[in-house]
Amino acid sequence: MSVEHEQGFTLVEVMVAVLVLAIGLLGMAHLHVTSMKVNQSAEFRSQATTLAANMFDRMRANQQAAKNGDYALTLNTDPPASPSNVAENDIAEWLTKLNNTLPQGDASIVCPAFAATTEFVCDITITWTEMQENDALGTTSYVYAGAIL
Repeated sequence: MSVEHEQGFTLVEVMVAVLVLAIGLLGMAHLHVTSMKVNQSAEFRSQATTLAANMFDRMRANQQAAKNGDYALTLNTDPPASPSNVAENDIAEWLTKLNNTLPQGDASIVCPAFAATTEFVCDITITWTEMQENDALGTTSYVYAGAIL
């Protein structure tokens, strides 16, 4: 009687193949989640840049108020309830747009005292909450500097 060798895969070989496939799929899932997080962060930075440029344009359109410090803003400041001039209206509209665009968005605007002999450069700091590298919520902030005059 001759013994024929059965051909095919053993259960151990199949389980190893499934394990290798599972590890590969987990790696792909992690890569997908990481790319989504990075894309979201890039979107927030793009929105913050656009918002800062928008405020610089508003300040350039109302240079006298910018020189007078009417656009000064600190973090955690509520928008003016009933704006009485163009600068207050600009700030109210801008802060509303910022809060609607960025999660827990906030901003500050700092301009030096105006001097005719130096360039008038203001700093706009925009902050928001997002997932950080350690997978915990945290505050991200960027400072944008721009010449008004």
